[in-house]
Amino acid sequence: MTNRTIVVGLAGTFVGMTALLVIGGIVLHPIALALAVPFGAVSYFLWYHATGRLHDQARRSAEQAGPTERQRARQRARAEANRERAYRAAGAADGGRGPGPGQRDARGTGSRAGPDGSETRDPRDRAPSTGGMTERQAYETLGLDRTADGETVRRTYRERAKRLHPDGADGDEEEFKRLNEAYEVLTD
Repeated sequence: MTNRTIVVGLAGTFVGMTALLVIGGIVLHPIALALAVPFGAVSYFLWYHATGRLHDQARRSAEQAGPTERQRARQRARAEANRERAYRAAGAADGGRGPGPGQRDARGTGSRAGPDGSETRDPRDRAPSTGGMTERQAYETLGLDRTADGETVRRTYRERAKRLHPDGADGDEEEFKRLNEAYEVLTD
């Protein structure tokens, strides 16, 4: 016996109970009508499931929502691994010296020699990006659904900002910048 057969049988049973309760409510007592309402609702949802429409609706909703958090995490990990691989390849190509003064490395970060000979970041790296982030990218950066309200956006931003702040233990300056940009896009 298939699942669909079982669900159709249950739907038929609930439809029968609903009909009996409606008749009982008309003939005997109105409270039976109140009991018929939940039985009717269950009958409808069982029928909706048995016809496959519930599955189709769930699939369409999932497609509209975009990738799941797990899929986005895999994509981020893959991108980070590719950047790291390119950085290592660039280091091997120049004998492990890294970028020279005023040059950018494979990660896209600039460096230059400071007054004491140590490398410092290029101040141009701190300039805001001119490309701009779309609203969709902002929601993806925060890991939120497009239907998230302002309070959820604010709460999620604060939680991630604490974790990603460059002064923190797990701080990541580039991710923190993207997080701030995403928050600005969603709060404007």
